[in-house]
Amino acid sequence: MYAGIRRAYRDVDNAKYRLRDLTLVTVLAFTGCRLREALKLRVCDLDHKSKTVRIVREKKGFQQPRIIPIPSPLFWEIIERYLHKIPGREDKLFPILERQARNIIYKFTKRYLGKKIRPHALRHSYAVFILKQTKDLEAVRRLLGHSDYKWLKIYLDYTQEDLTQELEKAFREIED
Repeated sequence: MYAGIRRAYRDVDNAKYRLRDLTLVTVLAFTGCRLREALKLRVCDLDHKSKTVRIVREKKGFQQPRIIPIPSPLFWEIIERYLHKIPGREDKLFPILERQARNIIYKFTKRYLGKKIRPHALRHSYAVFILKQTKDLEAVRRLLGHSDYKWLKIYLDYTQEDLTQELEKAFREIED
């Protein structure tokens, strides 16, 4: 995914890809937010100084904000470049319809990843990436904004391969 973002960023420089479209994909890939959450983002939700993004989820009539730390220089480089085109801090980051946003994701994934992937699959990809890197289920739960661990069971299946590798390594050390 992240290699695809880097390729698309080079294409933006060559005027072969739209910066707005790349920024949307980048926000989804680096925050793990839902498409609707990304479309509600305002410029003021991005804090370059603290390297965080404030995601707000509306659930049952009230807002549940969460702060996502993003230490990636690539993310902030793309964001800063895009923000030069948006006039105010209260302005929406992506003033587009959900259908347009879905089409942006479909076109990006087909072009740069070789297959058409749904926007929500980017959220799953983010979750698996964080889980593999940190092995911390609580961190994944908090970053995704889930209130209950039952929603995280799907991501544990993806880490079965990692578990097998870890056990093989552990038993090899016993036998040596």
